[in-house]
Amino acid sequence: MISAGHPVIFSFGSTQVTLFLPKVEELKYNYFHRNVNGISFPYWAKVWPAAKALACFITSHSTLITGKKVVEIAGGLGLPSFIAASLAREVICTDADEDALLMVKQSIELNRFTNIEASVFNWNTDASEIDGDVLLMSDVNYDPSQFEALLTFIKSQLQKGTTILLSTPQRLMAKPFIETLLPFIVYREEMEVEATVCNVFILKVQS
Repeated sequence: MISAGHPVIFSFGSTQVTLFLPKVEELKYNYFHRNVNGISFPYWAKVWPAAKALACFITSHSTLITGKKVVEIAGGLGLPSFIAASLAREVICTDADEDALLMVKQSIELNRFTNIEASVFNWNTDASEIDGDVLLMSDVNYDPSQFEALLTFIKSQLQKGTTILLSTPQRLMAKPFIETLLPFIVYREEMEVEATVCNVFILKVQS
């Protein structure tokens, strides 16, 4: 089990949340020395620029999630989920890694949110279990071997009438992934976070 490390405050506009970040030394032991689950680096253990871009986008486009059921996919430490919780009716932060969710649960307790929960989800095996008005996805398109399954999941959700907010850094290898989604992009916003240029897309089935 990964225990909580130090609390870090994140502010976007008038919204502020505090997240527990894992202890670096413990991560090194669990992942570098023991190589947990065959993974040498826990991608969930860092708040990436695309997650910050999505959190910023949520605060400036609050009507998209106000009063809605929001589900974050592959949320990691869950920053967008926690920002959304101040506006949404219900938030579910999901990830395939239970260590990530243990950290999220500790942050939920710290912030005393009552409308957010953490749940295990893998788009390869659990796709039909997701039911939300809005899906949040940040920096999920980094592994080309997962693109086909991820696109299948995204399209299945869009066909259900779900709105998807997708935040991604500009990556050459991910260009074909984004091009596949062009028919569903109704809005795009570009922003720079920590010297990383990110695009945030609103995806919907267009009538």
